[in-house]
Amino acid sequence: MLIKIIGSVFLCASGIFSALSLCRYHRRRLDTTDGFISLIYYIKGQVDCYARPIGDILHSLPPEILRDCNCPSGANSLEELVGESKIYLDRETLRLLTSFSSEFGSIFREEQTRRCDHYISLLRERRGDIASRLPAEMRSGSAICICIALCLAILLW
Repeated sequence: MLIKIIGSVFLCASGIFSALSLCRYHRRRLDTTDGFISLIYYIKGQVDCYARPIGDILHSLPPEILRDCNCPSGANSLEELVGESKIYLDRETLRLLTSFSSEFGSIFREEQTRRCDHYISLLRERRGDIASRLPAEMRSGSAICICIALCLAILLW
């Protein structure tokens, strides 16, 4: 009987841990989108003020921006930076960032700053959409994880 109780407690604890991990993942998705908006602001400032090429910009990225983008180390290209953060990006945000990284650097400076402004506005819209869905996704994901753990505990009793 003691083993059943201990097993049930472990199952319930794993459900709670899974729910907390899922909530942290959803929160990190929002933070990653914020990080890429900051990254594009930084790139825009470096291109507009100093006319720096993208390689130099990426090597001089502040560690806070890399952390916010969930990129553990510096990247040699924007595609690599987006690829390292892919797990925290939804499909539409990933498409926008991939499009931005593929066309950036091959156009003139004025057009680069306009493209930065365009993608910042698109990413802000995506961020608003992600933020509006965040509470519902966190509640439903938590409820599902905890209910599955409780059902397993009851079934294995």
